[in-house]
Amino acid sequence: MTLQAKAHMKARPFALNEVVLAEGPFKQAMELNRSYLLELQPDRLLARFREYAGLAPKAPQYEGWEAMSISGHTLGHYLSACSMMYASTGDDRFKEIVHYITDELDVCQEAHGDGYVSGIPGGKELFEEVSAGNIRSKGFDLNGAWAPLYTLHKLFAGLRDAYHLTGCDKALAVECKLADWLGGYFEADE
Repeated sequence: MTLQAKAHMKARPFALNEVVLAEGPFKQAMELNRSYLLELQPDRLLARFREYAGLAPKAPQYEGWEAMSISGHTLGHYLSACSMMYASTGDDRFKEIVHYITDELDVCQEAHGDGYVSGIPGGKELFEEVSAGNIRSKGFDLNGAWAPLYTLHKLFAGLRDAYHLTGCDKALAVECKLADWLGGYFEADE
C-alpha cells in the first residue's frame, strides 16, 4: 500500500526577482547596499587567495579581518551579496563581478593543483595537521587559525549562490573540487 501525502501549501518560496521594492526605507537600503558592493574591489578580496596559490596579488589586501587569520571569509560573503543583488535587480555588473571572482578562484585552485583554494594563512598546513590528529585550540581557533571551517563555509556558500543565482557553472566546479579536497581530510582511515 502506498501512502500519498496531500498537504495544501499555504506558502511557497519565491525567487528574488519576483519582488520589486517600492520607494521607501527598504528600497533605500537596497540602493545603499548596491553602491557599497560596487565600491569594493574584488582584487583586494582575492589578494590572499592569489598569494597563497603562489601567484602575485593584483591589488593589496584589505586590512581588518582580511589581514588576520580569518582572511578569505569576506570574499564568500561578497560573492553571496553580489549574486543576490544580481538576482534581485538584474544589474549585470554584479553578474560580471561574480564571474570574474569565480574565474580568479579557478586560477588559484589550478595553481594549487589539488582542489584547494582559500585565503586562510597556512590553511593547507593547518588541515594537514588536523588530518594527522594534531588538533589544538584555545577556544575560538583551530591550530592557531581563527575559525577556518567557518571561512571555508562562507566560500562554499558564496560559490553556491554564484551558481544558483547567476548561472555560473564554474562556481559549482570550483566548489566541488574544494569539497573533494576538504572531504579528503575528514575521511576516516580504514
